[in-house]
Amino acid sequence: MLAATVTTARNGCAWVPAINSNTIPARLPHKKELGTWVPLTSDMEVLQMNGELDTDRLQKWLGEIGDDENPFDGESDVNIGAEESEARTLIIKLLRVYRKLTVNTGDCPPATALDVYHHIDTGDSAPIMQKRRRQAQTEDESVDNNVVKMLGAGVIEEGNGAWGFPVVLVRKKDGEVRFCVDYRALNKVTKKDVYPLPRIDETLEALGGSLLFTTLDLRAGYWQILVAPEDRDKTAFTTKRGLYRFVRMPFGLTNVPSTFQRMMNSRPQGPFSTDAFFGRMRAKRTHDVLIG
Repeated sequence: MLAATVTTARNGCAWVPAINSNTIPARLPHKKELGTWVPLTSDMEVLQMNGELDTDRLQKWLGEIGDDENPFDGESDVNIGAEESEARTLIIKLLRVYRKLTVNTGDCPPATALDVYHHIDTGDSAPIMQKRRRQAQTEDESVDNNVVKMLGAGVIEEGNGAWGFPVVLVRKKDGEVRFCVDYRALNKVTKKDVYPLPRIDETLEALGGSLLFTTLDLRAGYWQILVAPEDRDKTAFTTKRGLYRFVRMPFGLTNVPSTFQRMMNSRPQGPFSTDAFFGRMRAKRTHDVLIG
């Protein structure tokens, strides 16, 4: 694995660090292509070679997004893992500006403001309606509780379309029961979205040289994306109480990882966007984010 490197060639040679991530020695074939050289123009400026945070740049960005002097709940308990008072002040200022993003307003977070919707392209396929599966009484209670919870959060709504799929309860290792819908029949007739997902080798390479790392697990990450209104009937599921459809993007659909990655790649870009503060952001398992 080769790290992204800015180097100067001398006498026709240049040093490039290479990493062998295996536990055994690796032998490279003669004249094997390992990477691509990209020449830099003479007027190109290389910034942040040592990975240090550009404080002036960050201060300018925070000044542009505004300021909020009112403390938020639990502010005194914030621990950023650094002793420098200036670093904590910057983090607190950022959290105050975006306090609405960290407030627990229920089981469903706000929908993304980006122009990203989940579409389900089934072409000319006829609507599919599958019978509801018989379940034990305790399972019916769990289904009802989940339906009430999702209705109240705005994740689902009542439906009256021609599509419908059975509910499946999946027990996780910790004993928790997850509410799922069996969308296998729908996935078979859905046109696949081939939007590229991150490669693990490129993700690790992009984080090379970073000194600080942050991991974020998005709260109900899929539910932050709306299902396109014209496709919501296709997400319908059946219960004893009736027919419901998803307003927010559910688990189990064939193209949801691609839609989520499209949202991640659609975040604002520019010198004073989130990248100015977060640096290189990479998604792993789609809703888990690593920042370096």
